[in-house]
Amino acid sequence: MRIITASILIAALALTAACSGPASSGSGSGSAHVSLDGTTYQLRDVSITIEPGEDPWFRIDGEPAANPHDDCVPGLGGGLGLYGDLPDSVRDTADLAGQRLRVDFSGDGDDANFCFVGMGGLAGAEEAWVTIDSVSGDRVSFTMTGTFRIYDENGDGPIKSATASGIAILRRES
Repeated sequence: MRIITASILIAALALTAACSGPASSGSGSGSAHVSLDGTTYQLRDVSITIEPGEDPWFRIDGEPAANPHDDCVPGLGGGLGLYGDLPDSVRDTADLAGQRLRVDFSGDGDDANFCFVGMGGLAGAEEAWVTIDSVSGDRVSFTMTGTFRIYDENGDGPIKSATASGIAILRRES
């Protein structure tokens, strides 16, 4: 009986340890939030991709935590997509810390800097900046401030201020 009880206890402990994983994995999923008009939109799976070198660029992407499979406007999925040019001085990940990066907006109709269900349109940067606060391994802490036009179904809309902050998981374009 003691052998059976001990075996069950050992199996339970092994299963618990296997399911819980390491206490600090070092990577995982980034998260962030965007604030607009007194509403905060939570993001998951936030990543930053950089391509230093010739024509250097960056892109911070994230999925909406709420309504992740719903379109924020007809034909466009929700989430975050902040992108722009990297300065020539950024040659490696360590060079990101302290950088202030201008956010671009293509305006080509199938893209948005951010868009969430219930927001009333998609956001395109008018004057916006991302600041890379720190880099620790593959985790990049960032903030964003700026003004964005909230494009409605007619391709027009008001300009509003927005902020964001979070931790993105670093990806390198290769």
